[in-house]
Amino acid sequence: MSIIFTVQEKCKGCYACIRNCPVKAIRVKEGIAGVIEERCVACGACITICAVGAKQARSDKGVVRRLLGQSTPVIAVLSSVFPAAFPEVRSGQMVAAIKKLGFDEVTEAAFGAELVCREYGRMVRKNKGKPILASTCPAVTSLVEKHYPQLIDSLAPIVSPMVAMGRVIKWRYNPEAKVVFIGPCVAKKAEAEDEKVAGVVDAVLTFPELKEMLVAKGVDPLSEEEDRFSGPRPHLGRLFSVPGALLKIAGISDDILESDVVVAEGIDRAINCLMEFAQGKVKTKFMDIFFCQGCIDGPAIDKSLSLCGRREKIIDYA
Repeated sequence: MSIIFTVQEKCKGCYACIRNCPVKAIRVKEGIAGVIEERCVACGACITICAVGAKQARSDKGVVRRLLGQSTPVIAVLSSVFPAAFPEVRSGQMVAAIKKLGFDEVTEAAFGAELVCREYGRMVRKNKGKPILASTCPAVTSLVEKHYPQLIDSLAPIVSPMVAMGRVIKWRYNPEAKVVFIGPCVAKKAEAEDEKVAGVVDAVLTFPELKEMLVAKGVDPLSEEEDRFSGPRPHLGRLFSVPGALLKIAGISDDILESDVVVAEGIDRAINCLMEFAQGKVKTKFMDIFFCQGCIDGPAIDKSLSLCGRREKIIDYA
């Protein structure tokens, strides 16, 4: 099944998804607005805009339940966005609730972010040649690969925090474990299946999928006693989901008087930056682009808090 698909009986043919798809990856056939998989970057814009819920992301709940039913250890990698997704829940309660589902351990993806940002810092400081395009956002990476192939050589050969943390677990911590990433991003489902990193992350749950599993199991995180995260304890990596945090964590200057670094977030700015970059209009040393307004505004996160409120929750936790 495609990462994003149309529930045909719900589709009203309103064309909202077609008008709002940034990569023209939706077409109407027999009155149904279907996704063109070879053009889709799994950004989730169509899911967010569809008022009737006809556009949906593939659920990995069944895969996760099967993993949890086996004897092999299953370790959750929790996105650094979780304080904004569960604003009333303490971090220890979140760990305890996820373990109630059957997970053996819960780790923070933020440690993977610290490993990744360290490499970006080294790469930018040593770079004397072509500009570098950050490859941390899977939707942006897919956008480059599918729609701006002339920029592929500019993509940093550095994995995302999700993959980095998955490798920490499988290469150093517990090679027998299965890894499940939990976060706000639909494109992570596609990233986990990329042949270059396949097998590192076994399944991806969005925050709504996690909430559905908790409800089905009768688990209320607010009622749980606090437990502890496993694995290395991150620090500034917990800020990673906030736009511009990569620069701070990596120790890269973001002085506004310098033109060596460009940070852009949001669909329109992301596409405009890439377009100008491809046309040679942007002269820069490093570009960090988010398809969303940072991961704190991913398509699979509760929007009851404002963007500023979500940012505040992340910073307070860090």
